Amino acid sequence: MSLHPSLSIIPEDLATTFFLTAYAAASPTTDLPGLADTLASQGLSTSALHAPALAAMARELVQPSLMALARRHYAVAIQQTNLALASPQIAVKDATLASVLLLALFEALSFKGRRSPTNWIMHMKGATELLKLRGPGQFQTALGRSMFLDITSDILTSCANRRVVAPPVLVELLTQLADVVGHDDVHVRITRATADMADLVGVLAAAGDPDSVALQVVLRGRRLDAHLSELLEEFAGHRPYVVLDPASAPKSAYNKIAHHYSSPKLCWQWNNLRMMRVYVNSWVFRAAAAVKSALRDSPGAVEVLEQSRVLGTAASNVERMAADILGAVPYCHGLPALSSDRLTTARWLIWPLSAVATSPVAPITARIYARDNLHAFGRETGTSQATEAGKMVDESKEIEDWWVQKPLQHLQSDLWD
Repeated sequence: MSLHPSLSIIPEDLATTFFLTAYAAASPTTDLPGLADTLASQGLSTSALHAPALAAMARELVQPSLMALARRHYAVAIQQTNLALASPQIAVKDATLASVLLLALFEALSFKGRRSPTNWIMHMKGATELLKLRGPGQFQTALGRSMFLDITSDILTSCANRRVVAPPVLVELLTQLADVVGHDDVHVRITRATADMADLVGVLAAAGDPDSVALQVVLRGRRLDAHLSELLEEFAGHRPYVVLDPASAPKSAYNKIAHHYSSPKLCWQWNNLRMMRVYVNSWVFRAAAAVKSALRDSPGAVEVLEQSRVLGTAASNVERMAADILGAVPYCHGLPALSSDRLTTARWLIWPLSAVATSPVAPITARIYARDNLHAFGRETGTSQATEAGKMVDESKEIEDWWVQKPLQHLQSDLWD
């Protein structure tokens, strides 16, 4: 198949411009333009940039020929990155880590669900070793710090998804980064919260007495939720959004709740934290319910459960976070049809909507609304991941690990069953 006429001369240049402007504005990756400059300045091939750029434009234009070209650049970039990794001197350069990050991004952009994201996971394992090799020296530049936080967050999420312990070296490096930028830095705190979630998943999956495990989930989960709640309060002061008057909310809004964000990226940041609270409070609720009767012979533990009213508090938190996540749906629907902003926002709402749709604690009306809008996003934007997530909800299946960006969904439904 030939390229679209308007893209037949220099598709790489056009795709790169689109990638570094329209796509980058909504991407959670911190500094895509900085990654491009680093590749050029440190002598690595731009194929690592062209691969995700062409994949993003192929998805935007529904142009298979662009995706085929992206895959060719990906193959070239893989070879060149492997050569760079073979040299201890080149491996520690920012450009090498930038290549790994961009290759993982290509995997996410080109992925079509319902199979395990093997290549993405392999990139995360390789990135772990690379971060270890780079050591604390990588924190001397702003780009080095931002790449570390981006990749570490993905690695920790991958660990949670696979139910493996977070690499101790990353936890140590995160502490060393906090010593440089400050332990109150919001990006460090969000990444630390992700690490705490990975640790909590480790507790969930641990062998041992079920009642003891459940009690640990309650206690540690409540501490993590308090941390997440503090982060949301700080966001309200520095990165606010607008709650529309119920009278002016679209008729399709859930319970007349509609939010407006200044950018798709801000929408993603807010709802990523809310989604984390949905998971944590769902786990706490189910753990408390499972262990409550068994704790009657342990006065101290019963006191913890009764005084904090864990069941009611956790259920209330899930209901409130679910409603706020669903409040972002009208914002997405209100973005220009077929625009990059709408496509990206819909894609990044798949995970929070899936969290609501599969939570055993969320109100049934919220779960249905989340499920319906997963299907709606799939129809309106052509995002196959949204459609597949909706189908899995319909089939009463746990969300599979193909949602490669932040794959935690399957942990929602199978704990203490």
